[in-house]
This record gives sequence, C-alpha cells and structure tokens, in this order.
Amino acid sequence: MSLANNPILPGFYPDPSIIRVEDDFYIVNSSFEYFPAIPIWHSKDLIHWRQIGNAIDRADQGLDLSEVNPSGGVQAASIRHHNGVFYITSTRVKRQWPGSDYHFVITATDINGPWSKCHFVEDAFGIDSSLFFDDKKVYFLANRLKAEPKNETDTEIWMSEIELNAFKLIGEKHILWDGTGGIFPEGPRMYKRNGWYYLLIAEGGTLHHHTTTIARSKSVTGPFISSPRNPILTHKNLAREHPVHNVGHADMVELKDGSWWGVALASRPRGGFYDGGNVKYSFGGYYRNLGRETFIFPVTWPIDDQSPLFAPATSRIEDNYEISGLPDYRQSDVAIGFTDESLAIKWVSIRNEKRTYFNLIAENTLALELQDSFENTFLGVRQTAWSFNCSLTLDLADLKKGDVVGLAAYIKEDAYLSLEISRGESFQVSVQAASGEQATTSISTELSRLYIELTGSDQDYTFKVPELNFSHTLDGREISCDMTDSHTGVMIALIGKSGYRSTVEFANFQLG
Repeated sequence: MSLANNPILPGFYPDPSIIRVEDDFYIVNSSFEYFPAIPIWHSKDLIHWRQIGNAIDRADQGLDLSEVNPSGGVQAASIRHHNGVFYITSTRVKRQWPGSDYHFVITATDINGPWSKCHFVEDAFGIDSSLFFDDKKVYFLANRLKAEPKNETDTEIWMSEIELNAFKLIGEKHILWDGTGGIFPEGPRMYKRNGWYYLLIAEGGTLHHHTTTIARSKSVTGPFISSPRNPILTHKNLAREHPVHNVGHADMVELKDGSWWGVALASRPRGGFYDGGNVKYSFGGYYRNLGRETFIFPVTWPIDDQSPLFAPATSRIEDNYEISGLPDYRQSDVAIGFTDESLAIKWVSIRNEKRTYFNLIAENTLALELQDSFENTFLGVRQTAWSFNCSLTLDLADLKKGDVVGLAAYIKEDAYLSLEISRGESFQVSVQAASGEQATTSISTELSRLYIELTGSDQDYTFKVPELNFSHTLDGREISCDMTDSHTGVMIALIGKSGYRSTVEFANFQLG
C-alpha cells in the first residue's frame, strides 16, 4: 500500500475533474484569466501526479481572454473520454454577464494534443458545463439562473442533448434539479450505475458553506430525487480552526477493480481569522492565499444504491489515504525554472495568448520585454506551499529612466506585494504592498546586476537583496482570496513596465 497525501495538487488548482482511460488517470482544473489555460495532469497510481500540459496553449484555438475580468475567464473545466476521443468542456466568463455562448468544448484523440479549437455552444446560459455519454446519445449539462429567481444565487441544473459533430444543442432543455437548498447549485456531473442515473453537484458557494450533494433517477431526464444522505461531503460543520475548509465541487472515477475514488477542491487557510470583510457567503473568516486546491478521498457504494459515501470512514477529507491495487508509478512534476518545458507548462501570463514578449536566451536565462503595465508584463507560477524560498538574478543594464521591474506575490490587479526596481539616476529598490496600506522601505544602488530573494512563511512575505543588506517583510493576508474576492490564488510573478519596451534578463530562477 502507498499513501496519497492531500492536497494531491497543491496551490491554485481548483474545480478538479477526473477520468480513467485504461491504466491512466487524468485531472483538469480551472485557470480563469491565465494562459495557457486548463492544466492537464497525469498519474497511474493516484498518488504521483505530473502536469503534462495545458489543453489550450495556442492563440489559434480561439479562446480569447481579452474581455475577461480577474477571476473571470475559464471556469470549472470537465474532462470525459468516449470512443477514443477526449472531451473538455468549460465556460469562458466575460465581463458582460450573463452570456448565452460562453460554454465551449475542445477535443483531442491524444491527451497530449494537439487539442482542437474552442467550439462555443450557442443558446447555453450559465456556467460549469459537462458532458454525459449515454448509449448513442450525448448530453450537455450546466447550471443557470432560474426563470424567476429569488436572488442572484437562485440557480438550477439543466441538460440538453448535444450534437457533437456540430457542437449544437438539440431538443428540449430539461430542468433536472435545484439542489437541497444551498445557494448556487452548480458543477453538475452525471454517472450511470446499476440502472440509476446519479447527478452530482456543488452547492453553498465556494466558501465555508460549500457542499457536495447528489440525486438519482431511473430516467436521464428525471425526476431526480435527493439522497437522504445529503450533503455527502462538506466541512461547513467544522470549526474555523480546522485545517481544511470550503470542500466541494467534486468528481469521481471508477477503477478497474470496481473501487471508486473522488476528487474535490478545498483550501488550507493560514494566518488567523477575521470578523467582517468578505462574510457574504462565509463566517468568521480565514485567509486562503494558496487558493482552492485539489484533494482526493475514497468512495464506497452502500448496498441500497441511494448514493455513494464520500470519505466514508470519517465523512471529511483527511491528510492522507492508503491506496492499494494500483502499480507504484513514481514521477515528479515539471520543475519550475527557466527551461522550455517549464515555460510552456508552468509559467502563465494574464489574458495574453500570444506570449511573444519573453524567450530563453541561454541556459536558465530569460529575456523579458517590459510592456506598458505590470499585468501585460506578468509572467508567473503558482505558490504551492505556505513555506517557500524563491530567488533569481536580474540584469538591469538595459533599463531606461522610468522603467520598473520586479518580483511579486500577486493575486490580481492592484492586489500584490512586490520588490520593484526603478531606473532613475541610479537604481531605486523598494518593497511595498499595492494597497499602500503597509509600511514601505527602499534603497538606492549603482549595481546593475542584483540577486534577489522572496521567502514565504505562513503570512510573512520577506523580500531581500543580500548584497545590499536589504530586507523587508510584508503581511500576506491582504492578498488572500478572501480579502480580494478572488477565485484564483497567489502567484510568484515577474512584473514590470516600460514606455520603451526595454528588455530585462532574469537568470537562475529557483522556487522550492
């Protein structure tokens, strides 16, 4: 037996969807405003996971993130496999909301790609789409606001048959279920087992009251009857001191031996608690800088088939689980650094699908052309641990007066902590929070090549320039998801801006 340690995908990897194809398991996640979009993960033992790519990594796939807000964009991807073809469905949420053509489907015959262009589905409101294959028919599921909603959270799950040759909905739109009373019923996934259709959904919003519920029917179009065991997974009944919270948005997969496992998003807060602030869908508050992460848990089916039992031993997600019956398949994730593989898979930009402003010029050396704003220059990787050390070297020789370059712990526009170097008569090094609400410090230097560090320890983010004996610590709680109303997580990012398109060389990036 081997242990799967939670989270299996640490850091901002929310909304997991999982499938098995023969001996291989695959997970996809939401990516929101970042590009490349929709991370794809592979494992053979459910323990060791490696990101093998991103489903949307080319501008010619037609995703178009130009009109999305922070925490908009690509939400709640779902992956399925049928007759030798992989299908991923998702929703690209634009600034204008709602929209009837935001859902899309992409396909590939090889999980490694190339993936097709985005086929946008017309006359399909809501978010969180998925596909269900039933005999010769294919169904498209999503949520949407009710026809006469009580408020903005009053949604329902609907389904329509879809013609996948044309990616068009056909026939009637069936209302399947509106959940058990929690806000925002969403994230539908359907399964068939022993003659029953099971509809798994998320409810309660994606904060403390997040839950997973399920209903079943003898007919694919319903009526769906809520399980008496609902909610089948939640941590909303646990004190805010519990280390894992907002569990939900689940999917499950059957193994060859007939056993089942599930995945869900959850968060690991740190830094104490707040009272007030973002409490609309939460209580008492905590700080989730790492965002919503992917956790795994066992699933069993009682003899009555009413519903599966999620994490049946304790009814909550534990730190680890023993997994047996699968071959040990040890693999490590792609290393973070300045390499072709890492830049293609791990490093993301904001809404920039062409990514022509950076390139490798030598081993472990990146040339970054500064754009007109921090967001347009942004190149970042996810923070995946509460304790980390990051370092790199910058060559500032080509900076012009007024240019700024730096390293940031970033969650969205105007919400980041940064060490910035600006060019004047000399180089001015400063550390500050974008909010302006924390103490700042700065120092001048004539050195045009600097080694800088960023260390994280819970909510302490410390920026250093050792050769200048310069160090300053900022409080990271203000860049948590909760304080910024974000669905993403903190990124460790290269930032900068220039009116001259100046180029800065970054070398020997380390993050561990």
